[in-house]
Amino acid sequence: MIYTITLNPAVDVSLHVREGLLPGSINKSYAERTDPGGKGINVSKTLKAMDQDSVICVGICGEDGDRLIRMLDGIGSEVISVRYPSGNTRTNIKITGENGVTTDINGSGPQYDKDTVDELKSVIRSKIVKGDTVVISGRPPLGSPADIYADLIRTFKEVDGVKVILDASDEFLREGLIERPYAVKPTCEELCIDNDSESAKYEAGDIVLRGITRCLISMGSVGAVFAGSDMEAAYARALDVKANCTTGCGDAMTAGLALASETGMSSEDTFRLCMALGGAEAETEGTNPPSKERVMELYDKNPICGQ
Repeated sequence: MIYTITLNPAVDVSLHVREGLLPGSINKSYAERTDPGGKGINVSKTLKAMDQDSVICVGICGEDGDRLIRMLDGIGSEVISVRYPSGNTRTNIKITGENGVTTDINGSGPQYDKDTVDELKSVIRSKIVKGDTVVISGRPPLGSPADIYADLIRTFKEVDGVKVILDASDEFLREGLIERPYAVKPTCEELCIDNDSESAKYEAGDIVLRGITRCLISMGSVGAVFAGSDMEAAYARALDVKANCTTGCGDAMTAGLALASETGMSSEDTFRLCMALGGAEAETEGTNPPSKERVMELYDKNPICGQ
């Protein structure tokens, strides 16, 4: 089973405007949608679209937290939730122009509460078994300690055969890397390197040498780099698709890492799947997941990576 952890989830409101966001002006939307959001939730939505079950693990609070839980019921996955003692689950606003460029305005959400996070950690720890995959992604609540994800990785790795995938940034990524999760999916910005293939290939190879089995560095419209313990760092260009909303593309790629972990895919096939998922997600509106049919069409069209 795959477990996705989102400590600071959100209600995502996606708006589409004709000319793109015009600061200082009245911007009128011609379409909008509301989705349950947060990076781990996006991973679970994508997995569900690919016919893979997962357990959604979230921390919520306030009226918007209750609203989010009702929205999660529509996904059809098991949900484990804990409640922060105060605050309100955040709202994220995503404004996309017809050129496919998205502007994100993300709310803050609740303050970190150790007891709440420990409660969620204990529940997940009691359920996971050998062969399970745990995905930890997104920014944690305000005031979280730098090693919050490192602590989760240590705890879940206590169960033999459990694979942990980390998608984080800043100190949460740096501390998490020390605990050697099974896989990571950073961006070049998160790694503080240039957004080019050679820099990314060098960094991905170095991360694998540190004892991490798989590293996928997403680079937006530039493409992505993948390295594994059984595969030298390789670069693939972004797929030629019409972007409707770029939000969630990285989460779709993280879902690819999790699905590959669960099904035992080779490194090369994992990279192909992640690229297909990212491309298909770019074509969708809001953080709605791509269709499995479109993902597999892109997967079959692009059999060779390492370009």
